[in-house]
Amino acid sequence: MRKPTEQWYTPTASAVRIDRPNAPAFEADSRAEQFEVRYADGRLGRAAFGLELQIVDSVAAGDPGLPFAARAWLTARGQRTINLRVANGNGGDGGDVATPIAEGPFTMSDLSSAPAGTPSRRLITLCPSNVEMVHALGCFDRVIACDVSSDYPPGIEDVERLGQDLAPDLARIEELRPDLVVSSLTVPGMERVVTGLAARGVPQIVLAPKSFSDVLDDARRLGAALGVAERGASLVQQLENERAELERSHAGRAPVRVYLEWWPKPMFTPGRDCYSNELIALAGGVNVFRDRPAASVEITPADVIDAQPDVCFVSWCGVALEKLDPGNLIRRAGLEALPAAQAGNVFPLDEAYTGRPGPRMLEASRIMARAIDRAVRQ
Repeated sequence: MRKPTEQWYTPTASAVRIDRPNAPAFEADSRAEQFEVRYADGRLGRAAFGLELQIVDSVAAGDPGLPFAARAWLTARGQRTINLRVANGNGGDGGDVATPIAEGPFTMSDLSSAPAGTPSRRLITLCPSNVEMVHALGCFDRVIACDVSSDYPPGIEDVERLGQDLAPDLARIEELRPDLVVSSLTVPGMERVVTGLAARGVPQIVLAPKSFSDVLDDARRLGAALGVAERGASLVQQLENERAELERSHAGRAPVRVYLEWWPKPMFTPGRDCYSNELIALAGGVNVFRDRPAASVEITPADVIDAQPDVCFVSWCGVALEKLDPGNLIRRAGLEALPAAQAGNVFPLDEAYTGRPGPRMLEASRIMARAIDRAVRQ
């Protein structure tokens, strides 16, 4: 299957990313993107999406699918407020902004189309944490296909694979005629999938948790969609009990400074807007980069030296636990002198827990808590 070039879809168009928007309205937004919107009848429109403002030209303005596409793009970048407007003239990059098309807060329900009535029986899941949530709700036997990265629960190896979670085979999904697709908008790029399914009329429930509370809400929403609302409520209670137990385990103790590494070169770590801050806090720690804006931030070895963490974890995205190398961190220039390195407090941490905001995420806190307890006892 070819790698898709389209960034998002509407029922009548596909959008291809071109250059960055050059209008003043987008100068301060490093994540803004500009698109050529290609319609089936040959028309070409322009759209520019930023976190605070989204602009379309007069051609794209008449497309009723644009608000859905903009909301999906925003959600994948952690934003839950839309400000979609029409630009006067021929530009779609935000010159003279005119009438609003859609504005204000939105929820995941605005992006979901789970069928009402009969509970869904034929499911497709498109993210590892999503199939884990289905399993936690006791409905794994309904899953007929999934993405290639899903590796849990046992039995997943027998399920048909549809490709990577950022580029699954949408035609095959439509061909399988699922009652419901459990899709995701947790990272940029997933809007291609969610809008592609919507354009094909495939029913989906979209999960995009940014916090532990969002995971609990997902358990309730998905439980209701699958006709197992009581199991959803039970799962929520179980996870809340686990959280309370973790909080009690280090009550009254000063938090330990923690560095959690998502990628070694370039170095990436969770920032202010990531659920990892909650996982670290539940373990008795505090993220040394918690004040950096965004969910994921790029840093340097010098930044880590300045932060002086007491405990470090390497949890590289997509890398199996047995291939994680804590020594890789302390072999970098200057990092061998870190307090954590000197005390032997640099540990591997399975990304299957830290990188998947779902029902197994608290296992990351338990693993970190054991390491932090060891550091405190030294």
